[in-house]
Amino acid sequence: MSLLPTLNLTFEMTDVLVTLEQNGLRINRRTLQDIKEEFEQEHHEIEQRLGEIIREVMGDTPIKLSSPDDRSKLVYSREVLNKNQWKTTFNIGSEWKGATKRKKRHTEMTQKQFRATVSRMTRVLHRTEATRCQACDGVGKVRHVKKDGTPYKGLSKCYECDSTGLIYKNHKEIAGLKLIPPSAPTASANGFSTSSETLLPILPTLEGISREFITKLLRFNSITTYLSNYVAGIERGLDRDGIVHPSFNQGVTATGRLSSSKPNFHNMPRERACPIRKCVVSRFPGGKILDGDFSQLEFRVAGFLAQDKVIYEDVYDGVDVHQVTADVMGVSRQDAKADTFKPLYGGTTGSEAQKRYYAEFKRKYFAVAQWHEELGEEVLATGKMVLPSGREYMYPGVKRMPWGTVSHATTIKNYPVQGFATADLVPCACVALHRMMKEKQVKSLFINTVHDNLVIDVHPDEVKELTEMLKCAMLSVADETKKRYGIEYDMPIGIEVKLGDNWMEMETIYE
Repeated sequence: MSLLPTLNLTFEMTDVLVTLEQNGLRINRRTLQDIKEEFEQEHHEIEQRLGEIIREVMGDTPIKLSSPDDRSKLVYSREVLNKNQWKTTFNIGSEWKGATKRKKRHTEMTQKQFRATVSRMTRVLHRTEATRCQACDGVGKVRHVKKDGTPYKGLSKCYECDSTGLIYKNHKEIAGLKLIPPSAPTASANGFSTSSETLLPILPTLEGISREFITKLLRFNSITTYLSNYVAGIERGLDRDGIVHPSFNQGVTATGRLSSSKPNFHNMPRERACPIRKCVVSRFPGGKILDGDFSQLEFRVAGFLAQDKVIYEDVYDGVDVHQVTADVMGVSRQDAKADTFKPLYGGTTGSEAQKRYYAEFKRKYFAVAQWHEELGEEVLATGKMVLPSGREYMYPGVKRMPWGTVSHATTIKNYPVQGFATADLVPCACVALHRMMKEKQVKSLFINTVHDNLVIDVHPDEVKELTEMLKCAMLSVADETKKRYGIEYDMPIGIEVKLGDNWMEMETIYE
């Protein structure tokens, strides 16, 4: 397959992105300010409660939530003895792969080996009680005396208390939340990961103060991101007409999917999970925001690429895949959503409930699991992967690992799904929509595309026309892939079209 169709689509998409950047998104300044104030208030309240819990479980040991090292100690109740040896043992860090700097592949360990390593290379922390350092009288610095008995002019560091002015005495009670580190991939330079990707899966298993703390910590981190990346980013980018013009990047992500910056409008959580979307309104008096969303696009693309008959049947039958996940894991549908599609990208480890679901996924969608194996063998043999569209991913350093798998296994499984779905199919819809809007010379404006979404600022006189135009563009993906790549994309295309006064409060008008 030639790369030419991919290049042609890229050039056409460039014209679309220029239009998106020029159009920009209209922001309601008052709404933005209200959301900012609400976030700041909630941020402050959560920070206070987290501080209370920290004092309750750590005693007087100082903990900074901004420090990954301190968060690891607090959550897992352990401290790494020698960080250099720790990094070497778990192969933590980054390395250059050709012209790209990537994270090193973590050392593979069984759970038994991991537990033994943790026990050997860390120490358990205990609650502390702080008292004033007698050597420096709580100042943190001391004045040394010369041999002749005269004092030095300057003050020196107090080594008794390490300049803190306090001496910490350990109690017998173990400090922190006492969570058990899940697996070797969660080892980090500072001990163990406290990222949302690590903590969210284990949250349903927690109780009491541990559950409260982790829930509030995740929310605290989200609000911190909302305030710094989105609120502040939008404020910096607003022009005098109240419009923000993000930069759209077509050649930044490894898979080829779009990204945006200044500010980032691509990593926002969906709908009500991120109130920032409420700020995006129409610039036209009486206008609306129209949003088209491809339903379960990457799941369907995986079924198409693997030619998995069970996925085809589930799509035709309208099976609720998130509910299936919930039933297998024994959790709510909402809690299950984060795990539903992880097996598509190589997910195998986690809690017992997650492992049970991942195993069931591989059993049910056997053709996908088999396809993953074939991808690994293809990359191992050729050093690259070629999608049906002709898009290529190169793997110059790929090798067979001692335990039998192929290196870069996660990206080998992830890239073709994400790439074909959001770097090949979605741009086809974007180009088609852009072409239709130019041909009809409409007043409405194409303002954003986020992964599998297309967003339009609709003039009040064109709501019906643009709704039909958006539906037509999104449902034309199969015809576009046939025309561009000679591919018979026969997976049913699901879309949801929503309309609202802003980008958050929307009503489904077509599904």
